[in-house]
Amino acid sequence: MSFRRFLQGGGKERNYIILDPSSYAAEFAGKRGGHPTLEDTFAFHAKFPSDSPLCLEFALERYVPELVWKRTVLKEEKDETCVEETIQLHGDTKRRVVAEKRGTIPWLVESSIRTEADFDLIDYYSEKIQEHARTIAATVTPQIKQCVTEGFMPAAVVLTPFEAYWLIDYPDMPVMYYDFPDRYLLTIEKVHQSNLVLIKELAKAGCEMFGMGSAGLELLSPRIFDEAIIPYARETTDYIRSLGAFSCYHICGHSRQLLETGRINAIKPTWFETFSTPPCGNNNSLKESLQFLDTDIISKGNLPLDLLLKGPPAEIRRVTRDIINQSNKRRHIIGQADGTILSGTPHENIQAFLSVARDYGN
Repeated sequence: MSFRRFLQGGGKERNYIILDPSSYAAEFAGKRGGHPTLEDTFAFHAKFPSDSPLCLEFALERYVPELVWKRTVLKEEKDETCVEETIQLHGDTKRRVVAEKRGTIPWLVESSIRTEADFDLIDYYSEKIQEHARTIAATVTPQIKQCVTEGFMPAAVVLTPFEAYWLIDYPDMPVMYYDFPDRYLLTIEKVHQSNLVLIKELAKAGCEMFGMGSAGLELLSPRIFDEAIIPYARETTDYIRSLGAFSCYHICGHSRQLLETGRINAIKPTWFETFSTPPCGNNNSLKESLQFLDTDIISKGNLPLDLLLKGPPAEIRRVTRDIINQSNKRRHIIGQADGTILSGTPHENIQAFLSVARDYGN
């Protein structure tokens, strides 16, 4: 059965396997880490085959000249580099500091958004994404076709409004929302509209899967989720569905209250991931969590990344069997509890997971 048919619910319902290497694919290919190429990801899946859709990398600065930041290295050590980035906007200099470490995706050290006036940078991003959406889609069309040729479903990650194009640091999100609620919601609407335009163009180019998330969700309140996430996320998933494509909604932290109160069901993604248990999350178990998820929403997870990293293989096999048993009689995607693999994960641990998922899950 094809992955598309599984997502649609056709044929015999069974588990599918997804193992998303993310930055680990670059490490697997012998590079320093960071953003992998599509070829790196193909190489990983040749070694560790699974049913994963392949996410295209959308570093918007590659495609939109107005969004190119000037980089200055502040500190460079063996495994970590700290970079200052600046961009000019209407005669004003916006600044952020980014850290890059071996085997990880870069992260914000200092945010560009500190005052209400700084939200004009997010608005500017949104305007430029809409303006260049067709060009962005045309630029990645060869990658989309390459994914299809290699037998994978092409996918893309779209921004939820709170992620704001990697301009707001996660701990600042609730502070900014409560300090400037009207301004924040206005900006969220602009981000949302740019998402829809980009999704439309990417779908026309052949992209079939769109990932979404609630970055920093464990730092946010249910009120913020109700007012600033659910309406836009639901409209996005409905729009993706209307295009004949599929959506994934990702939370890797404390999702229990949102799940038990029906807030995840309100978004109605094709699949939801993941029901993290302590210490990474606050769900008691996959089996209990599935009681609160609508049966027409596919579940995904729940292999802990630290277990995949540290092993031993026998424990990985035991936990994988337990995941399959807990999700019995549900369409469940067997996979890790976050959209990556931690740097340094041994190959034998990955093989231990996949061997059980293939042999025992189907």
